[in-house]
This record gives sequence, C-alpha cells and structure tokens, in this order.
Amino acid sequence: MKLRTTVLLAMLGVLGSSAGALAIPLSKGPDAAIKSDVVETPKEKRELARFVAGKTLTMDVRLGHATLAEAGRGETYLFAQVAGAEGAAVTQAPPMNLAIVIDRSGSMKGDRIANAIAAAVGSVERMRDGDTVTVVTFDTQAQVVVAPTRVSQSNRASIEGQIRSIRLGGDTCISCGLDEAMRQLESAPVASNAVQRMLLLSDGATNHGIRDVGGLRTMAGRMRGKGFAISTVGVDVDFDEKVMAAIASESNGKHYFVASPSALPQVFSQEFDSLLASVAKDAEMIIELAPGVEVAEVFDRSFRREGNKLIVPFGTFSGAQEKTVLVKLKVPTDKAGERSVADVKLAYQDLAEGRGGSCDGTLAAVVTDERTAQKDLDPFVAARLERSRTAQTLTQANILFEQGKVDEARKTLAIQRQALKAKETEANVLAQSGPFAKPANGRRSLDRDFEDQLGAVARAEKSFEAPAAPAGDTGGAGFARPAPPSPAQLRDGKAGVRSNQQAATDLAF
Repeated sequence: MKLRTTVLLAMLGVLGSSAGALAIPLSKGPDAAIKSDVVETPKEKRELARFVAGKTLTMDVRLGHATLAEAGRGETYLFAQVAGAEGAAVTQAPPMNLAIVIDRSGSMKGDRIANAIAAAVGSVERMRDGDTVTVVTFDTQAQVVVAPTRVSQSNRASIEGQIRSIRLGGDTCISCGLDEAMRQLESAPVASNAVQRMLLLSDGATNHGIRDVGGLRTMAGRMRGKGFAISTVGVDVDFDEKVMAAIASESNGKHYFVASPSALPQVFSQEFDSLLASVAKDAEMIIELAPGVEVAEVFDRSFRREGNKLIVPFGTFSGAQEKTVLVKLKVPTDKAGERSVADVKLAYQDLAEGRGGSCDGTLAAVVTDERTAQKDLDPFVAARLERSRTAQTLTQANILFEQGKVDEARKTLAIQRQALKAKETEANVLAQSGPFAKPANGRRSLDRDFEDQLGAVARAEKSFEAPAAPAGDTGGAGFARPAPPSPAQLRDGKAGVRSNQQAATDLAF
C-alpha cells in the first residue's frame, strides 16, 4: 500500500508541475496585442535539439546533430522550415496594394508588349473592389501610367484603358522603374493589413541607372525593409537572369522565367493567386545565439546581425508556401553536458486572426564523449544542405557555359548528380533507421526533395547538350567553313541558362 501511495503521489507531482508550466501567463508588455502560438511541453518530454511551434505559421526548427563530441570541432547546423497553414481561414481577406512595373523598351515590341499589357489588364480584372493598383512603365526613365488607385466598378474600365495605352520607348532602366514604383506605393493610402507586392517584368539587360547586381540587390533589400516584396518576370531569353533573380531573392519575392510571351497571363495569374491566399505578412525570424556559439555561414537567405542575434526576414506567406533558413554553427564543446545553442522566435502579422502573431522555442545539444556523439547529419538537414549545393552548382554551370566551357559545365553538373544520388541513398537509410523526426510542416518528402534536385540537374545537362551540325554541312574545298556559334549564343542555350537560374532560385528559397 505504501508503495502504491508513493507512486500515486509522484505521478500527481509530475502532473502538477506540468499543469503549472502550462498555466504560466505570458508577460504583458507594450506588445500585448501579439498572441503566441507556443504550446508548452513538459521539460522531460521536450526534444532538446528540435521543436515545433505555431499555428497560422508553423516552424519546425532543428539542429543537425543532437549530440556533439566533447573537445571536438562542435560544427552543426540550425535548420528552420516555416510554412503557412493550408487550412488557415482568413475571415476577411486583407486588401492588396499591387504595383505592376513593365519594361517598355524597344526590344519589347510585338508579342512581348502585347502579352504584358494583356496580363496586366487581366490582373486588374481579377482585383477586388477596394484593392489598390499602380502601373509604372520604364525605358530610360520611368512613367506612371496608373497612379495608386483604389479599384472599383466605376473606374475599372478606365484603369484598363490606361494600361492599353502603353507605348514602346528606348533603352532599359530597371532601377528607374523600381524607384518610381516604390514612391507610388509609399504614397498610397492603404490599410495597415494590406498585402503589398511589386511585379517587375523585363526582357533585357539594364543599361541605364543602377546596372550592377550589388546595387540592384541593395535597392531590393531597402524595399523589402519597407514591406515590399518584388517578384520578377524575365521574358524570352535575352534578359539578365542574374539581376532579375537577385532582385527577387533579396526582396523575398519569386523569380519567373517566361520563354514565350504567351505565358505571361499564366504567370501573372499564379502570382495573383498567391497574394489572394496570403495568411501572414511581415514575418521575421530572430535567432538569438547562446554565449560562445558562433555563426560560420548563413545559406541562401538575406539576414542582418544585431549583437548575438541573427534576424532573417521572411515577408509574406500564402497558405501553401514554405520558406527555409539554414545556418552553419560552431558550438563550444569544452565540457560534457547540455549546451544551450539558440532561442528562436518568429513574429508576424497574422492575417487569419487579424492581429500580431508569434511563436518561439529553444534549441540545445548534449556534449558527450566521442563514442556516443552523433556522427551522421540529420537527413532532413542534409537534404536542405544539398539543395543549397545544387543551386550553387546550377549557377556555376551557367557561368562556365556562358564562357564557352561547355564540357566543364556538363562535368560540374555530372559531379553534383552523382553526389546527389549518394546523398539520397544515405539520407533515406538514416531516415528509416534513425531517430530523425519528419518535419511537421514539410511540403516536400525526403524523396521528393532529392527528386526535385536531380530533375533540375538533369534538365540543365539536357540544355547544355551540343547542338547537332546542320545536315549536309561538309564544307567546300578551298572555302573556309565559318566558325559555328557558341552554344551559349543560341536560343536553346540562352533558354537553358535562364531556366537553370529559376530552378536555382526556387531550390534555395
């Protein structure tokens, strides 16, 4: 009887301490309006090296190694996946503040400008009464076609007529168009919960205004800081894919490659659908590193440092969207035991709930002897690391191809293809046999992740195949055969480069 009583009292004590933890109120400071999606878990059941938190936005955050060898190098990864809840119901869809920025340089003649106008008109047709639209065109300078206008039944036809009046001009100044669109968007009297976006369309390399990738990236970062993501659409095969991809990635937008101008309405529709499905905006992750923890590298995503904090802007999320961040860390391993690594918080405007939202959690590793320390990288972290390497490989192969080093480009892709196959096998074995939890919010399975990467590499290899020699071209005696054009100068080669860049941007997102 005494033993049963003792066990019962011990169980009641555990339940009481857990209930006490759950009952601890959140502190109410100046941000009392912000709700927390965190569900506390009893400490004895909590994973030290991984946590899941959130509702409208869910984040699955984990370390690459739950245990580290004492006196070892202490290298591991922090991997965070953030996803919008697919079933999140936005009771009152927030208004949209959309700027359409269209290249009207001379090279846009014919189908390109006609389809751009049709796509812009189609977007206005789909906008709801109360949404705000701005249309800016640019050649060597910017022109405001439609100043910020709240769409209504009475003015919709007039807006569409102004868009149809767009005419061709001279050269290309992308920075001019972006600057003007930014001024117009900032002047628009929109609600604080409005979802804001620029949609930039161009078919050529910028040759006026800011022309270098670094300068345009800085401009895009400044606009992101003001709450405006820029999605970029490269039309046909002669635009600068590096510039357009950099603008999109720096501003938390998406980059599209449109080989045929006839596909423009479809791309505009895809972007519009994503905006309509927005469940959160102004999302930002704060990673506060524990004392002694050092950052070795942040992969693929813009961030800023404030003391021991890494701040990663994520921007707007639709219900089906996932974004990730991967950070390589160096953790002190000078003594055995539990070692705090980071506190992670995600703050955002919850459009489903109509108020501020947040969720957070902590990560720690256990420092142990070399024999029992985790040797293998978490397979889901390994897959994300390979995604970054695949994106880098596609970019590097593009550079080699454009330099005329076609064989080197193909060899670079072949090496990554073989590495991916080996990593895929290794990751699947670990996922099936080891204690590695599947991401709670992952949109890709482990198999799908590697399939996407292998598919991107295979398409790149295909696009870099040498073109067949023209039939019957044997050359004549006494006549010098003209040198064939470089594959990078041919339309198929250019299309391959731009398609590879879009794939690289998507993989790294």
